[in-house]
Amino acid sequence: MRTYYVDETGFTGEDLLAEDQPIFVQATNDFSDEEAQQLITSIFGGIGSAELKYNRLARNGRYHERIIELVRVLARDPLRASAWVAHKEYALMTLVVDWWMEPLAYKAGMNLYKDGANHGMANMLYSCLEGFWSPSFRRKLLLHFQRMFRTRTPERYEECRRFVEKEKARVDGDRDEILRYFSVSFMLLGYGHVQGVPERVLDIALPGLVQLGHCWNQRQPGPWELVHDQSSNMAKQKWIWDAYSSATMPPATFEAPGVVAQFPMNVLQTRFADSVQQKQLQICDVLAGACSAVLRFDKNEPGDAAYREKLLEAGMENLVLGGLLPSTDVTPESLGRKGWDGNIALEWLTEQMRAKEPEKS
Repeated sequence: MRTYYVDETGFTGEDLLAEDQPIFVQATNDFSDEEAQQLITSIFGGIGSAELKYNRLARNGRYHERIIELVRVLARDPLRASAWVAHKEYALMTLVVDWWMEPLAYKAGMNLYKDGANHGMANMLYSCLEGFWSPSFRRKLLLHFQRMFRTRTPERYEECRRFVEKEKARVDGDRDEILRYFSVSFMLLGYGHVQGVPERVLDIALPGLVQLGHCWNQRQPGPWELVHDQSSNMAKQKWIWDAYSSATMPPATFEAPGVVAQFPMNVLQTRFADSVQQKQLQICDVLAGACSAVLRFDKNEPGDAAYREKLLEAGMENLVLGGLLPSTDVTPESLGRKGWDGNIALEWLTEQMRAKEPEKS
């Protein structure tokens, strides 16, 4: 049975606005024990550490060249190692569209998942909130929605509603139109909708893991074993992952931009391992950290621009297979979603997952 490994960096649960960790990355590879050991020995030999950790290696720039060399080696065969990335503030914007605006559109008979309209709306709102206001205003607005969806209390709901309505009363023209996308759901969906939203809807670890799994299944049909770092928080949603990736899922294929979702995914086992013992997880950790460093250009120390440039020259972009990143694309054509209807796969998956959901005691 083939095995792939996953580790992550930048995970902050449902807090997607943590200023010190704006990027979330999941890195993966399918190296054998021998391949992983050889790769680590050839690049990081002599360091004298039982476990490779990106944060320790990158500190003070002492081992930057070795990290760059690892990226260079991995990029020669991007079918053996990859990364899924998310700009967390933008990811929160997509989730607000999915859980606050799409339900209202569905209620009105509109399919927001057709032709990538949900992605186009997220891109438009993310850009306009900065252009018509400022990055700090966008962040403040998203913080109110994050608090509302995390706590689901009447107090947080009212705080969010009042913030939107107060700003909406202050502006007019295009800015009023932008805020209408946020305000109408308060009137037509209300607090009851917030109460009924599934738990942990702001946790973006599972969507990334799903795309990684589909990519491995597309590269080589299973059966697969997934090995995840034991320090991760995936266990909180493990039943969802186990059901989704199960070999007992009915056969189905859904082609989406950037990934082909083929079921069953054929993950027969998911286990957690100690990265000290599992060298493949150490490679994932270093790759995830390096990928995050490339995307965290606004938070790096002066002088890190050259390091980031070297990581890109080494082939980092070839290792990124997908993710959630800001874009100014809003049309079906520019999004690559013309004629695509994501609702078909969502309805099928909802039906399958409901049948597998464990009973609440």
